Amino acid sequence: MKPLPASAWALITACLWPAALARGDDAHLTGLEHKGEVTTLRPANGYWSQAEPRLFLSNRTELGIPYVKPSLSVGYGMPHWLWAGVDLNAFAMPDFVQGYLGVRAAMPVLDLAFGVRDTRSFSKAFPTPATTLTRRDVLDAPGPRARYLAWEAESVAIAPLPHAALVADFIAVRTLDVPAGRYVYDESSRVVVSHPLFFVLRMAAVARLLNEGALKLGAVGEYAFGTGRSQGVWRVGPVAALQLTDHLELKAMLTLNVAGPDQLGLVLGAYGVAGLCYRWATGERRAALPWSEPIVP
Repeated sequence: MKPLPASAWALITACLWPAALARGDDAHLTGLEHKGEVTTLRPANGYWSQAEPRLFLSNRTELGIPYVKPSLSVGYGMPHWLWAGVDLNAFAMPDFVQGYLGVRAAMPVLDLAFGVRDTRSFSKAFPTPATTLTRRDVLDAPGPRARYLAWEAESVAIAPLPHAALVADFIAVRTLDVPAGRYVYDESSRVVVSHPLFFVLRMAAVARLLNEGALKLGAVGEYAFGTGRSQGVWRVGPVAALQLTDHLELKAMLTLNVAGPDQLGLVLGAYGVAGLCYRWATGERRAALPWSEPIVP
């Protein structure tokens, strides 16, 4: 299990769009009913959609099982909604750490990112080439523990539908310093590759349920290809998210291997995450801690 790259969270959070946006309604605010009266007006497209464009510093802090991911962004626009700037992320897990620095342009229907990541493994070296690798081949590979740099470009496109959305996530990775004559187990994509340039495509369909579409449930499929191996890697599985408050979200995703050249087992062969994400930004109109704001569902 591992934390997802920043823009890959769109596979889970694409349906932050309420039904009003999917229908193309012009309304910017929706009312909350209490005892038959409208007591509060809320943005129809979510808390972050109602803000003044500005220079800002924002954060997405994720705590999961078992990882921590601090993420800082500096940019101009409406943070967590429509903006362009620089992303600085870090992943920390028991078996590896990773840092990422890149540029990003985020829009409600399109998210583009390009940067470099530095990965250091605590449990894996660079595997020796073989037609089929097992979990032990990856964990017991000879040599020092793996550390490598990689360029990464990612594009996430979202098609909003009534009470649902379709999401496509395309990632291109170019490793820079893998030793000659060795494979690398890429921690971000969870596949063993022999070619420095490879690709990952993810497709998801997500339904929105509950008040303001706070609950998102769906299915995701992913295909890693161009790895230089005998065949690509296919995985499928469920995805879910629950918007607890305007700043706090619970997320989970798991895809299991259904085809590929290796037998890596559940831990190394699956791609998943489960945790809480807290967002904030400078210049918010209503900054709040999770326990001090109303529940969305």
